[in-house]
Amino acid sequence: MPFKLNLKKIWFAFFLMIFQPGFSQQGSALDFDGVDDYVSCGNILPVSYTKEAWIYVKSLNSLNNIISGGDSDGLHAFWVPVSNSGKLSAGHNGDWFAVEDSVPFSINIWHHVAVTYDAATTTLKLYKDGVLVDTNNDVDPVDGGNMVRLGAFNDADNLFKGTIDEVRVWNRALSVTEIVSHMNCELPGPATGLIAYYKFNQGTANANNASITTLQDSSGNNYNGTLNDFTLNGNSSNWVDNSIVNTGTICSNLNVSSVEKTNFKFYPNPATNNLFLRSEQPILNVEVINFLGQTVMKQEIRNVEAEINLSSLAPASYLIRIKTDHGLETIKVIKK
Repeated sequence: MPFKLNLKKIWFAFFLMIFQPGFSQQGSALDFDGVDDYVSCGNILPVSYTKEAWIYVKSLNSLNNIISGGDSDGLHAFWVPVSNSGKLSAGHNGDWFAVEDSVPFSINIWHHVAVTYDAATTTLKLYKDGVLVDTNNDVDPVDGGNMVRLGAFNDADNLFKGTIDEVRVWNRALSVTEIVSHMNCELPGPATGLIAYYKFNQGTANANNASITTLQDSSGNNYNGTLNDFTLNGNSSNWVDNSIVNTGTICSNLNVSSVEKTNFKFYPNPATNNLFLRSEQPILNVEVINFLGQTVMKQEIRNVEAEINLSSLAPASYLIRIKTDHGLETIKVIKK
């Protein structure tokens, strides 16, 4: 019987191979079991710093260290401990509640958390979801070392139960405007002052990832982390895909180190309906961005003065991103 080539069947099989939906997805966060999981990042904490992350806490019956250093090599804590009624807290040198939130942490929901320290002014500030929740102006610098662990204080001790994503360590105290401007997106690459940056975009979500035991640093400084005691198989103690920041959602190429240096006059702030801008250079356009990182208004200007009508926006804090021939600048405005 002569061989007959069935082109229709071949094309159909090729179509299925190329276009059928995949059943695997890249990991985009790391789940910690609260039993023994943690990541060692090395001696990387600067004297002045910002520590920030997205976290999904599953239980308040744990000490829930996020980005901390231990008794003999760090003496800095950023955590949501059961010993403090489950309140987001941070501190140095044994004063572990130098700054603390006033309410217990909400579990089973994503929150962005950050703590900043300015050694020159001895000021420690605590942020939750881009909002300053506490300040302490009399905190001594860390004097026990600069080790950083994710999910633990000492090795396999005081552990975090939940999921962590988008960890960043900076060598200075970021402002609230800087924190808010990039908390809902991935940084495009190395940035001024960025010491370590862990995106957690690794492995195959909820699959066997036994060979992936290094957490990649995207800061350009090669401070890769080492995964310790993770199961790396299944939907816990493993790379997972339930992150809050979508992989590939990149922050605009705004110079984070100069986000608050502005040559603009703007008033009133807070604003009820209209915001007035005045610049030394012609303003090309203005974007209004909410705290979810969404552009809610964009207006072409092409003048040195502008009037922005905010009356349609809900009362909240917004970032106003202003473009001129000299680049981008960002200001924070409160809409009443």
